[in-house]
Amino acid sequence: MPRTVQTIDMTQILSILRAIAGQLDFRGVVSAASAEISALLPHDHLDVAIMDSKRTMVSAYETGLHTEWDASTTATKPVKVSPIRPLFLGKVDYILTDDAQNDPRFHFEGAFSKPIFAAGLRSRLHVPLKVERRVIGALSFSTQEIGTYRLEDVETARIVADILSSYFFALQQSELVRQSELQQVQAEARAEGLRIGALHLTEELENARQALGMDLHDQTLADLSRIARGLERAVGKPSLRGAELQPLHDDIEHCLRELRVIIDNAKPSVLQFFGFGQAVEALLERSVSSSAGLTYCLQDDGDTGLDELPPNTVVSLYRIVQEAINNSVRHARATHIAVSLNRHRGAARIVIADDGIGLGTAPGRRTGGLSNIRTRASLIEADLTVASGSDGKGTRLEILLPACTPAAQPVKASLP
Repeated sequence: MPRTVQTIDMTQILSILRAIAGQLDFRGVVSAASAEISALLPHDHLDVAIMDSKRTMVSAYETGLHTEWDASTTATKPVKVSPIRPLFLGKVDYILTDDAQNDPRFHFEGAFSKPIFAAGLRSRLHVPLKVERRVIGALSFSTQEIGTYRLEDVETARIVADILSSYFFALQQSELVRQSELQQVQAEARAEGLRIGALHLTEELENARQALGMDLHDQTLADLSRIARGLERAVGKPSLRGAELQPLHDDIEHCLRELRVIIDNAKPSVLQFFGFGQAVEALLERSVSSSAGLTYCLQDDGDTGLDELPPNTVVSLYRIVQEAINNSVRHARATHIAVSLNRHRGAARIVIADDGIGLGTAPGRRTGGLSNIRTRASLIEADLTVASGSDGKGTRLEILLPACTPAAQPVKASLP
């Protein structure tokens, strides 16, 4: 039986306005308006599609039958794949079809029309949502029957769209303001975190300078003084035999070894000449040799692409690993350290895990070390995760950073 076309009156307009008043999100407005509109424009499916500020992407909010266009089901979609893109682009002022399943306007290359067909939607009526004559979206009515809507229904749909468009525009602007404020707060938080972190790094740099001075004073200067005294004693002798020169030779060799350690701590030459993996292994060996009862394991897949990153980034990653290992050795009372270098979803991944006392009971010194690690990670835009171990014991630190393609890596020398 043909449907009687109804025209909208002031009472129905007020009913729609009262229904949507106080709704604070798109879905709430669509759902509230649907019940009031159904007597005027019957529908199995009603949706509102809103374009973003650049008018290139669209989000849909549905009631009744739900499709893959709904924002809760799929992310925003490009306007260019919408079956009603001429409406969004202002090329037409409405779209009316008796059967969308067989209407060529809904069938074009790249069209995201599958949701329409999957829901069995046939009769469709689409009108633009406008604010100050500018299209911001579309209001759509659909049924599973053929030939539900007539040309006379277009004017009613336009009146409903005019009622709703300003409300949707206000919600959209409110959301944009909220997102902008959130981004500003996040940016300020990051800036403050970097400021505090930079302060910690400055303190650590000063501590490193002092430690370097102490090492040179206590190790190298003492060795050189001992060598100088030995040479003074030898000056008065007419000749020296091999046995008398051996102590001087041993002292010089010891001094050179200590200098190499000090220099390598300040500038890791192993990293430069042999690559990231072997530099970490050398670091682990030194740490273990200086701590009784501590063991380690290193898993290096060899295809991380870390060595192809900018030199400053590689050094920063090395310092992060160094700080993490130092934390485990000095503060966590760990007996085992495991380091893994591999790829994860296209990114280089570094994992340092220990079986120590964990984060909850870690001394303040370790907390300061973690702050430095976080700052270094932020400066090179690496993703950092610090958590307890899988069994609730120890600490697990993970760094993720986009890396170069393994095929582009040069062959590194191997440690002798």
